[in-house]
Amino acid sequence: MPIDTTTTQQPTELKATTNLSLTPLTASQCTPNFLEQLSDQANNENWLSLYPIVSQLIQHFIQLPQPLLIFNARYWEAATEVINAATSVDYKKLALLNYDQETLFGRLNLHAEQHTEFHQGEIFKYNNGCLILNVSPLLVNPSLWFLLKAFLISHQVPATSAVNGNKLKGQLPLDQVTTLNTKIILVASRYQLDELSQIDPEYNQIGSLFTELSSEIESTDSNVQSLQTYCQQLVAREGLGQITKEALALLFNYLASESEHQQRIIFSPVIITNLLRYSQLFNTNHIDISAEHIQQALHIQNQAQSLAQKFSEQALVEKQLKIQLKGEQIGQINGLSVIELMGYPTEFGEVFRISASDMIGDGEIIDIERKVELAGNIHAKSTLIVQGYLHHIFTHMNNFPLSCNVVFEQSYQESDGDSASLAILLAVTSCYAQRPIAQNLFVTGALDQHGNVLAIGGVNHKINAVTRLFTLGLIKDPVTILIPQANQINLVLDADTLKLIENRQINIYGINHCREAFPLAMNLEFNELIKTINYRIDYLHKEEMENNHLGALDRLMRLFK
Repeated sequence: MPIDTTTTQQPTELKATTNLSLTPLTASQCTPNFLEQLSDQANNENWLSLYPIVSQLIQHFIQLPQPLLIFNARYWEAATEVINAATSVDYKKLALLNYDQETLFGRLNLHAEQHTEFHQGEIFKYNNGCLILNVSPLLVNPSLWFLLKAFLISHQVPATSAVNGNKLKGQLPLDQVTTLNTKIILVASRYQLDELSQIDPEYNQIGSLFTELSSEIESTDSNVQSLQTYCQQLVAREGLGQITKEALALLFNYLASESEHQQRIIFSPVIITNLLRYSQLFNTNHIDISAEHIQQALHIQNQAQSLAQKFSEQALVEKQLKIQLKGEQIGQINGLSVIELMGYPTEFGEVFRISASDMIGDGEIIDIERKVELAGNIHAKSTLIVQGYLHHIFTHMNNFPLSCNVVFEQSYQESDGDSASLAILLAVTSCYAQRPIAQNLFVTGALDQHGNVLAIGGVNHKINAVTRLFTLGLIKDPVTILIPQANQINLVLDADTLKLIENRQINIYGINHCREAFPLAMNLEFNELIKTINYRIDYLHKEEMENNHLGALDRLMRLFK
């Protein structure tokens, strides 16, 4: 059957035109502005408005007969701060991060002549009060949990609960086995609660209440002002003087960057307290803590944790890691990743090179990382999604005659994740169409099987990696960064990056569909690219048909011409 070399009709989904109205994000779109939300005057209102339901339930728990409150929280210090603020000063309470059997239930010392000396534990001392317990010691010593559970059910402490209690032949005095009304608030993360459920599947069936404390708060005007109140009370309590609005705005920006969200702030008393104490070291004139003091503290902390990052940058400067930042190249693109090192307190972004080379085949994308087991399951899944999307585009063909090798160049450790999906698609289609990709382009984004660009993690670290290329002098001309549109709300970029965005040295585009990436990457509309690939495939089919009509001797003679 002869091959039709006319333009093949495209599937219906390809008729949509590329969005030509894409504009780069402005600096104001790449970071929150907390300065406008802060109050000019100190607010003496209760900062517990950050957690109205949690604080109300704590107050109800004190009044109700239930002996146990399961308190799901990521940060122990945040939980204790909220509990202390939600209960009156007169109410007896004690927070215990580390404890053992003797701490809770006391100790029995056996002396001669059957004399017994009993040292009370905290459960006795805080009768009609509350113990706030971190769950970790109970997970390390499950028998301690079952002793605590027995107390919560019976409200009594038998002799065997105390240390050395199993050695006592007899009973404790009556005044030491009376009913106790000590309440327990058990603070645990979600993962710790899962571990506790494996130790005791019925742990929550002892008349307990449950509440959870989000580690992040929405950055509404009222919440920002409530957090401002908390910080002002904190600096007063710690004897740190006062803090300016600009310093608070920078502090909140840092907390938002830790959350990686423009509309959320991490509530961590430890992070806040430690940063303010560190900033006070630079406040040599004993004036108000300023934004400059906080910036100095952040800079020192960042430099103290950047050795691995500096090794990565040194490899780029010395050209030990090869990346191309100018011109155009077929089948090559710059991806963005986040480096996480075991035992290392921080993570950082890094630029890496993805290359693709095509060959005669059956449409398979050969993922070298997966073949040599240097990629995880999520990475393997993302590559198959890219392959499936391309197969869907070319369903009008009986067989797709090309395949492609994809390599993460100079990658020597295991990687995982799907954030390179869009970059892989661009590199592969560049090979198939023999169309070069701009090398001043940096791409991150996941894909679904319909070509939609999906959100990824670590977007701020990845963009900051491009900023460091400017700092190192490796880039001087403007560059383009493609990110998922869904990640725009996650942008909390540093001052150096924002300055480059303002000067149009870094141009960030948020895209919703992979088709929007092709004009920016290859200066070619998606439909035109597909036509180019179709022309090439038609040519290959025609050449194959001509070869099939040649005899064996003719083909052999052609081979040696």
